Amino acid sequence: MGQEILGAAANRTATTASGTVSQTVSESWDRCWQAGLQPSDQPRAAVLLEPELRERREQNNELWRLAQTELQELFSQIAGANYVVAFADRTGTILEAIHDQEFSSSSASRMVIPGSVWQEDIRGTNALGLTLATKQATVVDGREHFLNRFDNISCFASPIRNTHNEVVGVIDASTDARSRGRHTLALVKLAAANVENNLFKAEQQGALILGFHARQEYLNTTSSGLLALSEDGFIIGANGSAQEMLSGFDLSEPVLFETLFDVRFSALLQKVLTQGTAAVKDRMQSTVHFSIKEIGHLMRYIDKVQFSVTRSDPSVGPKSDWNSKRKKRSTARRTDCRDSEVVKQLDGLTESLSRSSGAVLCHGPRGAGKSVIGKQLLQRLSPLAPFVEVDCTLITAQNYEQLLFGTAGRLGFFEPEFFSTSQENRGEDDGLGQSGRPSLTSAAFSGKMHRSAQGMLYLRNFEAMPEPMIDDFLRIVRLLEQAEDSEERFHRLLPRVLVFATAKSPDDLSAAAQGALYELIEEIGDELRVPALNERLDLDYATRSVIHDLDPTKILTVEAERILSQHYWVSGFRTLRKAMRQIIRNCPGKYIRAEHLGGFLAPSDEGSQPCQNCADSVIKRNKCLTIRKSWKDNNGNISLVSRKLGLSRTTIYAHINRQDPLSG
Repeated sequence: MGQEILGAAANRTATTASGTVSQTVSESWDRCWQAGLQPSDQPRAAVLLEPELRERREQNNELWRLAQTELQELFSQIAGANYVVAFADRTGTILEAIHDQEFSSSSASRMVIPGSVWQEDIRGTNALGLTLATKQATVVDGREHFLNRFDNISCFASPIRNTHNEVVGVIDASTDARSRGRHTLALVKLAAANVENNLFKAEQQGALILGFHARQEYLNTTSSGLLALSEDGFIIGANGSAQEMLSGFDLSEPVLFETLFDVRFSALLQKVLTQGTAAVKDRMQSTVHFSIKEIGHLMRYIDKVQFSVTRSDPSVGPKSDWNSKRKKRSTARRTDCRDSEVVKQLDGLTESLSRSSGAVLCHGPRGAGKSVIGKQLLQRLSPLAPFVEVDCTLITAQNYEQLLFGTAGRLGFFEPEFFSTSQENRGEDDGLGQSGRPSLTSAAFSGKMHRSAQGMLYLRNFEAMPEPMIDDFLRIVRLLEQAEDSEERFHRLLPRVLVFATAKSPDDLSAAAQGALYELIEEIGDELRVPALNERLDLDYATRSVIHDLDPTKILTVEAERILSQHYWVSGFRTLRKAMRQIIRNCPGKYIRAEHLGGFLAPSDEGSQPCQNCADSVIKRNKCLTIRKSWKDNNGNISLVSRKLGLSRTTIYAHINRQDPLSG
């Protein structure tokens, strides 16, 4: 009998288009033969009655609720491509299914319905049943199905695990085999991971949940590990990613945090509460980054942590005068950017500008923090050097010369030897101090250029410069490139870094520029791109920095941080700082909680905010805003928006509010 089964399985293998199948599918076929199935069989009718389905949903209520949200998101990502997405429990029973219009018209749609059971011994080889059997994500293409009835379908499935690493459900997507896409499995696995992480948080409700990853920029992705900790610092739970990253340790029983990492739990907690993230070493001496995902009910424990800014610090006494408080507050500011892409750019600029002076084109949206990042660059190059900022929108052709070059004017700057000689003949100071920089006591050398000597001159909105000013800066940029050949005395008058900042993109800038401005843009050698605030990978840290700047005693809870990170800051740091100033003013205690945010985040224009389902991801948020803006600009004409953006009408409807008058 065994030989007959193997022979039949071999015959089934020969019917595939490629001639062979994977070992996983082959073993599944063997199980189907042993269950008494034949490839020519019609699928068995295995569908729960409505009362049974309702009971099954109640038994899996929390998991079903979490899966519904992810199914909607998954459906919006692949809708219009002849798909059905489904969620099944640990028995292979589908509890929820969403079809697109094309799939709904197919015969397969009448089988993939809530209540239908998709175990291998009932439906033959299929991705959902195969995932339950192997506990791994699977793909079953066309004729890889055991039953001939499903040869025209391709399906993709990924398991959902609980805290104990048990498979408790499956996310599945199925389509016509002719329109299958391998990227679909990645989307299905992402949806399953989101459900798994949310289920972990629900199962560990009340515990502190920390996220960790070897790369800081991945802390807010589904690949980060999650650890649940008790009040006394024991790890009492770990999600699948955490178990994989800590595979060398036994997490089946509670284990003390310090057993796995080289820092005390209280010290780590203090750092992530005040700074947002913390880098520590594990026992294998690998660096991992931590952040808080859920604060739980541990406020009593957190209140016991001795933060660095306390009354026990002698420098923070109650009798400190206003000046000392102001000085301490200014030194406590944390203005550095930790976005990995920006830091990478700063590393390259630091290396090139360390060798010689130069000019940098800094571009990014308004309120993105360009000047702050410019200061960070200068801090890397020369911490004590001056930073001077000029807003070019306030400058005219009549006032620019004295503002930039002092009373000595252009002649005194570009020909300092001539100016100094005339001064010496009158027995006057030449305006240069012992440090080699122009003395600020001399009115002749009091211009912005002199003040920024050997430091940074930051030109905000530089494209608004008057024509004569552009000509002078074109000459200065060329002098910076030839600084090594310039006379030492004149070289001391030049800034080390000249930053031309703009809110326009380089392409838009070059397209609109003419004459000397175009020539100036072409002469600028380096570039620094600053992303919008909501696109920054360190948004959580930036938010905490603004709060720390406004009031160092305030601590942002995880839930409040999540809400703030999902809000779209139209004007970047300007709107963030304004909102936080109002929130702090109305927050009586130490912690800024979700309820304190109140109406301070209400958008003035609904079109400037993403829909609720897209608020938690930069990529989804930007796509959503593009759709909503296009829909509004085209007066709600869905067909026109669909043609312009190349998206299905179903996808567009998923991102707009149909109750809005425009959609009628």
